[in-house]
Amino acid sequence: MSILRTDDQADSIEILKLLVETKDYYREITNVLEDGELANKLEAIANERESFIEPFQNVVKDLGELPAKPDPDKTLMQVIQGELTKLFSVDEKNAILDKCLQEDEALETAVKNTRLGQKSAEYQKLLDELAENINNTKKIVQALKG
Repeated sequence: MSILRTDDQADSIEILKLLVETKDYYREITNVLEDGELANKLEAIANERESFIEPFQNVVKDLGELPAKPDPDKTLMQVIQGELTKLFSVDEKNAILDKCLQEDEALETAVKNTRLGQKSAEYQKLLDELAENINNTKKIVQALKG
C-alpha cells in the first residue's frame, strides 16, 4: 500500500465507502419510522446493498489497498437527520424517501464514473450488478412515494 493511490484504488475505496454509508442509512432510517411496512421495505434494500460490501472489499484488497472503516459519527448524524426530517416535515414519508434517493445519487455517480470495469470482466460484472441494484432501488423508493 503506497501513499499515492491510483484512480482505480481511489474509485474502489469510494464505492465501498458509499455502499456502507447507503446501507447504514437505509438500516438506520428504519429505526425512526413508525410505518412498519415501509421500514421492512427499506430494511430489504439495506440487506441487498449489504450483499455488495464483501465483493467490493475484495476489489479494494485486489488493488492493494485496505478497506476503509465506516465513520460512526456519520451514522449517528444520519439517525439524527432522520429524526429531524420526521419532526419537521409535513410529509415525513416522502421527505425520508427523498433523502434515500439523495444518498443513492452519490453512489450512482461513483459507479457511472469509474473505470474499474476496464481492469477485468469480473469487476465490470460487479459494477453492472450494483448499477442495476441502484436503479431498482430508485424505482422502489419512487413507488413508495406513490
